[in-house]
Amino acid sequence: MHFCHRVHGIQMRTHRRTPSETGGRPRGSSRARGGRSAWARGLPAVVVASSLALAACGSSSPASSASSTKTIVLWHNGSFAATTTKLLTQAFEKSHPGVKFDLVAQPSGDYFAALQAALISGKGPDLVNLWPAQYMTRFESRLVNLDPYISTSLLAKVSGESYFAKNGSLSSGTYAVPFENQFYNGFYNKSLFAKANISSLPRTWSELTADCGKLKAAGAIPIVYGAQSGSGEFNPVYEWSYLLAGVYPLSSWNGLLNGHISYASSAIVNQLSKWHSLATSGCINSNALTNKVAANEFTGGKAAMIFKGSWDAGSFFQAMGSKVGVMVPPYSSSPMSGIIEETGEGYGVPVSATHKTTAIQFLKFILSPQGQRIIAKSGQAPVLPGYSATNPLQQSLLSMANSSSFHVYPMFDNLMQAPVESVAARLLDQVLVGQISPRQAATEIAGAESNLSSSARAVNYHLGG
Repeated sequence: MHFCHRVHGIQMRTHRRTPSETGGRPRGSSRARGGRSAWARGLPAVVVASSLALAACGSSSPASSASSTKTIVLWHNGSFAATTTKLLTQAFEKSHPGVKFDLVAQPSGDYFAALQAALISGKGPDLVNLWPAQYMTRFESRLVNLDPYISTSLLAKVSGESYFAKNGSLSSGTYAVPFENQFYNGFYNKSLFAKANISSLPRTWSELTADCGKLKAAGAIPIVYGAQSGSGEFNPVYEWSYLLAGVYPLSSWNGLLNGHISYASSAIVNQLSKWHSLATSGCINSNALTNKVAANEFTGGKAAMIFKGSWDAGSFFQAMGSKVGVMVPPYSSSPMSGIIEETGEGYGVPVSATHKTTAIQFLKFILSPQGQRIIAKSGQAPVLPGYSATNPLQQSLLSMANSSSFHVYPMFDNLMQAPVESVAARLLDQVLVGQISPRQAATEIAGAESNLSSSARAVNYHLGG
């Protein structure tokens, strides 16, 4: 059983995200983000090999067992360490005697290729891990439309659910239920800010630069970049969304996706130039592209700020307690008013699922009061209003997103067409450290967009209304 599932996910390269679910989907370094561009190339060898493996393993499905136990096979992209999903499935098993889950952690390097092979073969799992927008649309035709089973009025309350819907419209078809809210955000060391006599968080480029000077004078690295393991290189897409939010309202973002606004616009080039100035002014560590212990330098009190995502809230709070707080990268000439929030991951049901009815019941359970309380207890941010996160950092982010001070933007990299996102991920970190000019990077990203077909440009997520 498990052997067959491992064959399905033969790992060839590291994917752009390496989900551990210790707090969502840590995304790895941009140099390790080959999965999405590999998808654009089709990965035919992997798909064929995986399809053959799926066919060979079909007879070992739990459904063929003489046991009366229903085994719900669930695929996840990455490991299940300290996972929200484990808590949800355990609670569902307790309330549904005779149901057992087989949680299969697929290697993240080729997860989407393995998923494609499984869905094509019709011998895949009962529940599949999905990411929103561009990551999900490719699978829509092979997933159960949940609209007949879960009320649209309930789905409309779920944060970011429209990004799991056809053409961004719930009434056109909804294909996954998310199990956590996620944010791109910054974390800051309150003690180092106090030592530098900084009493409030920076909200603009100029305030950030001024605070960097104070933090350096206090002996701290103002902003630390890098990765915790593998390649030291940081992932630039977390800040890419904030760079765009600093100059364009959400209603204009679709113009970038369909080519009506150029990625080489003066507004974007200017933002990239200001971002690069963080390096020239000494705001960041000099080894940003090779540092493998950035998180340790932050939690160890050497660095005052780090820009990552809400999935690190658990580990940072455990290490630093009340000394750590959350912030948004203040990449704006006027006070930053955008915060990046999106349902990070969800589960959908393949049309070929052996236990389709029970799988859909599990998705309903996720959205039940008990399910939302379990998500909150796990330390993640619930996806329905009226529930608070137990992790104070997650709750602070939820409160910011729900306040009148911030406008919520989605994660722009989830919306970008794969060829464009691949170029952006490859070049943006080089812009920060000065290996490539802001204009050259913006021009190459714009070039990748211009090479898209008209159908690839015809996207509309109904951003901003």
